[in-house]
Amino acid sequence: MKKNFVSKVSILIFGMALFISACGGAAGAEERPPLKVGWSLWPGWYPLVIAQERDLFTKHNVAVEFVFYPTYSAALPEFASGKVDGTLLVIGDVIPLVKNNNAKIVMVTDNSDGADVIMAGPEITSPADLRGKTIGVTLGTFGEVLAREMLTANNLSVGDVTLVQIGPEAVPSELGIDIEAGHTYEPFSSEAEQRGYHPIFSSSETPGLIADVLVFKKEILNERPEDVKAFIAAWFEALEWWQNNQAEGNALIAAATEQNLEDISTEGLRLFNQADNLGAFQEGTDTRSIYYTTQQYVAFYQTIGVLSTLPDLNQLLDASFLQ
Repeated sequence: MKKNFVSKVSILIFGMALFISACGGAAGAEERPPLKVGWSLWPGWYPLVIAQERDLFTKHNVAVEFVFYPTYSAALPEFASGKVDGTLLVIGDVIPLVKNNNAKIVMVTDNSDGADVIMAGPEITSPADLRGKTIGVTLGTFGEVLAREMLTANNLSVGDVTLVQIGPEAVPSELGIDIEAGHTYEPFSSEAEQRGYHPIFSSSETPGLIADVLVFKKEILNERPEDVKAFIAAWFEALEWWQNNQAEGNALIAAATEQNLEDISTEGLRLFNQADNLGAFQEGTDTRSIYYTTQQYVAFYQTIGVLSTLPDLNQLLDASFLQ
């Protein structure tokens, strides 16, 4: 990854958003303000880049302005405060942000099936070696949930380690300094490996736990349902094109985000198309159902004392915009 990637991609995405907003595309799109959608660097969200680069939002008659967050955690307060209409988040992280049913999850973008990892130095060969060690995670989010799952699976408790606040983007530079292990993902996990660190646990061992989703404010869904449907339709079209044109799509993403081509990978991800989404929005008894997965996160937030009232999952999860 280029050292100056974060600043350059912020300018790049903002500039492209202004272009789309100004051009408007098909008649009528320019009469509405663009949907303001937040995102951060995660391979499961690259269909957004494909859709923009191939003018698919214009094709589907919806103007979109993207807000890029150099750190994933920055997206959480921005959405909670209403600075964006919608954003891309891990499903569990949506729960504390929703107040009085003011937002809905409308699409699953992907499941992490090995793409999220706990990295550590060569002296740590397995999670069992973490007793007494310091682990960097984004506290109160899916990163902490993954770390807790790792500890439980290896007969350790939270009391056996020290969890500290370190974002996934900072883990490569903090390993060996302030932390012995840390949660991260691509392209930052590759950066950590280049520095001599290795994964000791991954989301492949917790299938379905880390589902990534698109969430919109309820006000936007009520006032502009067709725009949201158009956004999702453009996303699915972009995903299908990418899957059928992997090399060309990877090159397009690398150029648009100013990453190295070899850093563009969907290894460890399951990308969700429309049919996958319709299945995921069914109630079930395992993590193939986002109802079940969401309940797991509700239990986590109850454990750490974040939730005072339980969310209504029938209000939070809405598959109607997938049609």
